[in-house]
Amino acid sequence: MKKVVRFIIHSKAAAYIAALLYVAVWCCRSVLAGDFILSGCLGLLVTLVMGYLSVKVAREFSFGDGKNTLPATLFFMGCAVAPRLNLTGGEGMHLILFSVACYVLLRTFRSRNAMGGYFLAFALVSVQCVMTPTLLLALPCLVLCGAFVDSLHTRTFLAALWGLLCPFWMVGGVLFLMGRTGFVVPYLERILPSVSSVPAVFGTLQLWIPLLWALLLAVPGSVVILLNRTMKLQTSAGLRFVIFSFVVLLVTVCLSPECFVALLPSALVASSLIGAGLFAGNDGRARDIYLLVLLFLWLVALGLLVWNNSMTY
Repeated sequence: MKKVVRFIIHSKAAAYIAALLYVAVWCCRSVLAGDFILSGCLGLLVTLVMGYLSVKVAREFSFGDGKNTLPATLFFMGCAVAPRLNLTGGEGMHLILFSVACYVLLRTFRSRNAMGGYFLAFALVSVQCVMTPTLLLALPCLVLCGAFVDSLHTRTFLAALWGLLCPFWMVGGVLFLMGRTGFVVPYLERILPSVSSVPAVFGTLQLWIPLLWALLLAVPGSVVILLNRTMKLQTSAGLRFVIFSFVVLLVTVCLSPECFVALLPSALVASSLIGAGLFAGNDGRARDIYLLVLLFLWLVALGLLVWNNSMTY
């Protein structure tokens, strides 16, 4: 048991195996669905690069052991059981924009001159809201995460507000000059989700399995991290930031299927970072058993999804 756990946590080969399994599952889905095209390959490349960058971020902010690649392993495992994960279009843009915004905010730790960082981060968040109007209901709450990195104050809050308004002001100005102001009303009507769309988020097995995987990593990981009093101050602040950003994502993805599809990759990245914090530090039998349980559940979920896809096509 210990050898398996140590291999998953500390070996780079585990991340490579998880990435290869994800690529294999992606290829099977693409071939069965008949959409094996260049744009899909670009989405696959975005996913692989994001897994690599999650390891770099975890090392930069000391979210786990410095030498392991566990965040990438957990991220690729989550992607493998997310059949609707498609980063060829807007979903890939949402993943990139949200990840960069969170990275910029994490870099503002205890900075009293972080207005530029907040403006840039929330300009990126605003672009996401322009792409998917329903995100306006919850995603701007990401500004509250600045309280965990001690950089949220009046000036940075106003900078975040200006960053959030800037893309809307630019888009509104362009529409006004082109005489296309008729697009404004349909956009406003799309902000509030329909009542019937909320239960549809969890209406099928394919939708709630990846979210359940993220919760199995994030919930116990958050408890362990919040109760840990031995972490360095910056590491603890960064992980609390990631935990709260995951909560914001969780609330947002529950609004509509459109939000679910758009932000699911970002939720998988955040949960992998939290999960890496869960399995960092000293060995423990409870932690080892929980990792093996996660591995077993992941194998069962992967088998169910592969079976459903083969029966469908």
